Amino acid sequence: MHIIAIIACYRLCKSANIFQMRTFMYNPIAQFNVTRNSKSKDSVVALTNTNRRRFLTALGGSVGATSLAGCVGSGGDDVVTIGVLSPLSGDWTVYGEAHSRGLELAVQEVNEAGGINGQDVEIDLRDTETLPETVTEQATQLVRSEEVDVVAGTFSSAERNAAAPVVTNAEVPLLYPTFYEGQSQDEFPGVCNELIFKFGPVPSQQVNPWMDYIVSNHGDQFYFIGSDYVWPQETSRRVSEALEDEGGEVVGEEFIPLGTTDFSSAISSIASAEPDVVFGTLTGQDSISFARQFYNQGLNEEITYWTINDEEFATEGKGEDSSAGTYVSFDYFSMIDVDENQEFLSLTREEYGDDAGMNTTGAAMYNIGHMYAEAANAAGTTATDDIIEELEGMTHNGPQGEIHMREEDHQMVLPSYLVQATDSWTGYDDMFEMIDSTGPVEPEDADCNLPLSR
Repeated sequence: MHIIAIIACYRLCKSANIFQMRTFMYNPIAQFNVTRNSKSKDSVVALTNTNRRRFLTALGGSVGATSLAGCVGSGGDDVVTIGVLSPLSGDWTVYGEAHSRGLELAVQEVNEAGGINGQDVEIDLRDTETLPETVTEQATQLVRSEEVDVVAGTFSSAERNAAAPVVTNAEVPLLYPTFYEGQSQDEFPGVCNELIFKFGPVPSQQVNPWMDYIVSNHGDQFYFIGSDYVWPQETSRRVSEALEDEGGEVVGEEFIPLGTTDFSSAISSIASAEPDVVFGTLTGQDSISFARQFYNQGLNEEITYWTINDEEFATEGKGEDSSAGTYVSFDYFSMIDVDENQEFLSLTREEYGDDAGMNTTGAAMYNIGHMYAEAANAAGTTATDDIIEELEGMTHNGPQGEIHMREEDHQMVLPSYLVQATDSWTGYDDMFEMIDSTGPVEPEDADCNLPLSR
């Protein structure tokens, strides 16, 4: 069981002569990963203007300590607060660590550079527990009780759709980091919403650039298997259109309830259908369990597996024997040779240890922190309408290289990478072989009523 040191940090409010208490937790196994208070679900405030490693070392490794040094800002109007919704427990825990760390790193750099309009930036981190109902509860607390300036995060489309009505009613921006299914007016207010900016790729960026390669090299008969919610379902619909454009055919399709551990029935159906390619949109632990059983049955020797979910941490969970040869496509991998990425990885390892990894959502959250700060500093305010105006059309150099926020639909223009898991990987640095990459990929036009509304 992890030992958690709880450090209470009091802020003196300028507007009232009282102290506010916020709690953050230190897990010595997962260095500097902040988690929720299990009783209240209240979160944590990330350290500002203080290097976490130096701060924790100064505590002398104590199990519990209370200190006024290193407190995050001076309270009231003298701090900008980013509310963060991360999957720190539940089905998507595998992604949660990088998800929150990416923003923590950005906030540290922003504060070291002077903050936002001279104010420190703090993080109020909440655990979504991978449950939409928890997202609704936590988002409501963030925008109503804590009155955060902006909300960053949620992971799944279901989580985003749960947070969207809350932030819309409060007129607070939501900065969403995850690869997702694309925008349709039918899903408003979760997408096609003036208050929501999407920093992750859609299928036309993540999949379409590589369909010709996969079909040409491995065949055009596809079997789709995914988790049973909106992202896999809508993504599969869009990908099937791209496959048809290549003359291919979907020979089977199955959506599995979240939390499934036994995939024997699905694997039997796949074997019977005899596809050339299995296209996977399973998520979290389900993706890991499926891959292990797929490989254990030897189907990988006859059928190509292409997944758009199994980034570094999911692949690590599968292990070498259940991942070798799998294709994966994303806008970011920690292996990419971009100067900004090397700096990002160096910072990650400096803060969290030499074996710390990073993934696409961590890179997106890092971009969110920096781009939000740039927008607020340019506007001279954190007022919602001004932030929207500054983010629209913004170009930024992030870990992926140059990226661009499309003005009309708030969708990020990103590069795309196709990789294949190697036969004998030992860590993140040699986990994948680069097959090919693109420059920035313009996504398909969003199926939204433009201009966006709220």
